[in-house]
Amino acid sequence: MGGRFFFWLVMTFLLFLFVMLGVKHGAVQSSWGEALMALFRTGNNDDLIYFIWHLRLPKILAALAVGGALAVSGVILQNILRNPLASSFTLGLSQGAAFGATFSIIVMGSGMGSGLLMGNLGMVAFGAFAGAMLSALIILLFSFVKGMTPQGLILAGVAMSAFFSACTMLLQYFSTDTQLAAAVFWTFGDLGKGSWSEALTVLAVMAAGVLFALRHSWDYNAVQWGEMHAEGLGVEVKKIRIYSLIVTSLMSAFATAYYGVIGFVGLIAPHMVRMMFRHTGHSFLIPASALLGGVFLLGADTLAQMVFYPLALPVGVITAFAGVPMFLFILMKRSIKNGKG
Repeated sequence: MGGRFFFWLVMTFLLFLFVMLGVKHGAVQSSWGEALMALFRTGNNDDLIYFIWHLRLPKILAALAVGGALAVSGVILQNILRNPLASSFTLGLSQGAAFGATFSIIVMGSGMGSGLLMGNLGMVAFGAFAGAMLSALIILLFSFVKGMTPQGLILAGVAMSAFFSACTMLLQYFSTDTQLAAAVFWTFGDLGKGSWSEALTVLAVMAAGVLFALRHSWDYNAVQWGEMHAEGLGVEVKKIRIYSLIVTSLMSAFATAYYGVIGFVGLIAPHMVRMMFRHTGHSFLIPASALLGGVFLLGADTLAQMVFYPLALPVGVITAFAGVPMFLFILMKRSIKNGKG
């Protein structure tokens, strides 16, 4: 219990630290005093008040919501598919969203002129959401195939990733320079794309997903020990898997539709919690991963703004640099374990 209390304490401290850094740092420089006065709307700098309340705070909330959604999706998918490398990114949902957004931009002409680069993401977000849900629907249909194993669903996700990536490249090949620039810009995971409404929408979907996962945390604990064991305890494994795929698809689709492709959060956060607490149930793993995912993404976005200031890197670049080593580490650890077995 002491270790868990220390974890929550450290996460709370990091959350406060990154929120304060997120409030202070941005395109417009300010002192700590000016930033705090603008945060509490007591200063005379109306421009800074606008930047903090309409740009920086929605971005902070988006980081927590998106990070939490992707992390919890990773926890659930890794459990029901019994594969530590499972996440919305590795299952092809992100690639499906990228195809949907690219289709919306290039074929439908959305986001052109005063559109995408000016923040009018409505049709592009809808296209991305449709693409992510199409990918999820295909994976869900595969889950109904008789004899389909969790490992088979992972391979189906890899195939979907390759297919949607190929479709995206095909569209980009026939696009104009302006359309190509807009499509590539969207694929960069960027938390600054949305406003309060987008951030609150993703937060609401994430909260609903967390509540669903916590309600079924005992079922996930049972599934962790094997399908036969879980069914012996009365868990309807097939039903739980289908419902979980739907919930994780919705969380990932909303996050990706509004904020672009942000990979590896669903791998990093759950596995960091598992490394700190080796034998823990899902009633702790789910909220801990949600908080760690949000704090990690917020920290990554803060780093993305500060590394090459005044140029702000897309947060997806930072998460990719952090996620690839984690992916390879998990893969090697799994290979060594299987070799010994």
